[in-house]
Amino acid sequence: MKRTLFVLLVVVSAVVAYYVSSIASILNHEQQLSAESFLLENSLFPARPVWWSDGKILAIGILPDSSTGDAAAQTACDLLIAEQLPVSGLRIEVYDVLKIQNEDEWSLLGFAVCE
Repeated sequence: MKRTLFVLLVVVSAVVAYYVSSIASILNHEQQLSAESFLLENSLFPARPVWWSDGKILAIGILPDSSTGDAAAQTACDLLIAEQLPVSGLRIEVYDVLKIQNEDEWSLLGFAVCE
């Protein structure tokens, strides 16, 4: 009986830990603002980041001919890591900023997950 109760408590603890980590943001609000302003200083990212999703996904816009999407996303990760922001696990998605402005069409060019 004690063994079953112990196993049940371990399973419940693991589920609660997974739930808490799945809803927690990677960056707090101040860190998000710092990341946005730091990325804006780089000429590769001409516009303020498009949106944050649950604090785990950062969507940024680039000009479509300035870089490949995956390379731009990895560059953004590298810049934020160099700035010593805790971005491990942050997914950066890169969109065509001109299509968003002109056609309101979200064209995903690439992404990277920061490590």
